[in-house]
Amino acid sequence: MLKNVNLNSKEDKTSQDCVFRYRLDLESEKTPIFHHRLSELVRTVLKSLLDVIVPLKVGEDVKVDGFRWLMGREQVHQLFSQTGSSSVSSASDFAKEEHSLSSKASGPNITFQSIANAAFYEPRIDLIKRLAESLLTLIEFGYEGEPVKVDSFRLQNLQDWLVASAGDPSEIFEYAGSHCSCDCIFCCNRGNPPSVATSSNLSRTPDEEFAEIKTRIKYFSPEAEKALFPGLGCVYETTTYPYFMDMLLLLRKKTSKPFRITTNGTNLTPEMIANLAELKPIYLYLSLNSSSPTRRQRLMRDNSPEIAINSLPLLKEQGIPYAVVIVPWPADTMSEMLDDLSSTVAYAVNQEAHLIQVNLPGYSKHFSSVELFDLDQVWKEVIAKVRELREKYDCPIVAMPTLYEENTYHRRKNLPQVIGLVKNSPGYLGGLKRGDVIKQINGIPVRDRPQARDLLALVQRSGAKEASVKVQRGRQTFELNLNLARYSYPYSEDIDIYLGIIFTGTGLRMSYIETLKEVIEARQAKQVLFLSSELIKPTFEQCLTESRLFVDGQLKIDIEVPKNNFFGGNIFMGDLLVVQDFIDYIKGYIIRKGRKPDLVVIPSSPFNLSGWGRDLTGRVYLDIERETGVPVELLPCATIYD
Repeated sequence: MLKNVNLNSKEDKTSQDCVFRYRLDLESEKTPIFHHRLSELVRTVLKSLLDVIVPLKVGEDVKVDGFRWLMGREQVHQLFSQTGSSSVSSASDFAKEEHSLSSKASGPNITFQSIANAAFYEPRIDLIKRLAESLLTLIEFGYEGEPVKVDSFRLQNLQDWLVASAGDPSEIFEYAGSHCSCDCIFCCNRGNPPSVATSSNLSRTPDEEFAEIKTRIKYFSPEAEKALFPGLGCVYETTTYPYFMDMLLLLRKKTSKPFRITTNGTNLTPEMIANLAELKPIYLYLSLNSSSPTRRQRLMRDNSPEIAINSLPLLKEQGIPYAVVIVPWPADTMSEMLDDLSSTVAYAVNQEAHLIQVNLPGYSKHFSSVELFDLDQVWKEVIAKVRELREKYDCPIVAMPTLYEENTYHRRKNLPQVIGLVKNSPGYLGGLKRGDVIKQINGIPVRDRPQARDLLALVQRSGAKEASVKVQRGRQTFELNLNLARYSYPYSEDIDIYLGIIFTGTGLRMSYIETLKEVIEARQAKQVLFLSSELIKPTFEQCLTESRLFVDGQLKIDIEVPKNNFFGGNIFMGDLLVVQDFIDYIKGYIIRKGRKPDLVVIPSSPFNLSGWGRDLTGRVYLDIERETGVPVELLPCATIYD
């Protein structure tokens, strides 16, 4: 275990803290709800507060939609517009505001943080901004009797702005990914509209970026699980950053946790790979996409495709485990695409890749307004090829989103079935096979995939030297004893969590169903609308039936799937739904049914990224209830990244 180094000490002092400075918008025309400025001040403050807090009375939530003055109780002032407008500015509004303000002189060498990102990740900063702007419509600040003009504010003690952190080093080094060394024809960032809160990056020099990164490292405390509030834009390629290795060296002094780095491989020269090996544990997600120089150059517009392609044996030589990531983009005929997928997988297997991840292609309406390919046909063909390749090679191959394959090929969902094993892992060397269904772990019965993953992770963290796993293989059931101390490359005890066992994704926790029952009972609802996604709905319906928790004949749960109208194209992921998608669907549901449901329940995952209940446009989920007039509850659940 590496000893932590205080980067703020005399020996390791990096620099003064980066200044987190935000502009005030004092000139844009804003349409007030109330023309009485004092009433508008209170309304702005209360409305902004209600987007970051929930009022309580004796421990119970209190709904607030207005206020009145103590001196004039007969008049009620509504907090929310009656026109159905959003309670928070969208990211596109912030972008327009920042563009307008950036064109005004602000003095030499003065840079400002993005208020759009702040409103998404740390909305209390936006609350301060709104309060200051509202105050300045009524007062002037002064100093020694003279009025003082202000156009911005800065955070004082950054210790006040520490938030909970998972302690993952990627929370820091992803700030180095503001630029890219490729121009992939399938780049998902191209499909982000301006109103996505995380879509824009600040225009700053590498030195300015490094000042912020060093400050973030200073306040990064993996042991205390604290860090400065996030503020990421789109993350591109971190290895192109001029101070990439300097940043990793500083981070390694702070933590011995693995560095999990996503890269397109353009900078994976022998020198860089050797330098990375000095900072182990390291794991790379290498976006190779093709082992053919010609095709990689065409797909990624990489001028030196051989660097990434030739990095695989070098990584193996240095003992750095890596996943090869492939996006099978149908840039030519289906057969050519599938042939290239096969040859790329074969090359990765030959170089002992830890895992091969095939990302099924898709695009939003902002990427292309016309259909580029038949999504269902491409996905089915790719999955069929992946399943064929699994039969041929012993390297695990995962097709994401994993639920698509499960829904297509498996009648029974959520099973703890092995789809692959990391070569030379305890699971691989202990005799587990692809297709095995885990029945017990150390004598504890296993019923579903999340439970299997949890138990395997506990076993690995325990430091035990052995583990027993009972599996069903075809019609036979037998027990395997795994030697956890027996493994070699590409398996890594620092990187792998489940003894090298790869499943068909995360799975759905039965505890979510139990929580759903508690939510419905607390609301005493009888007509419930549950908004799911096309991918998760089959598993959710199965878990709901098997739970036997909903036996009340008077309770009716409608499970429906809203469309991804905001992103459009062929996107159909539940976690990419935004507030307006939910509002539009609920309003349409009410018209179709001729009634309002007693309660709408939505999985929390579309609102998890910000940590503040906001969708990808920065809009708070509370707006759904405000605009539809239907009670809305979020069902707490983890984001499914696979």
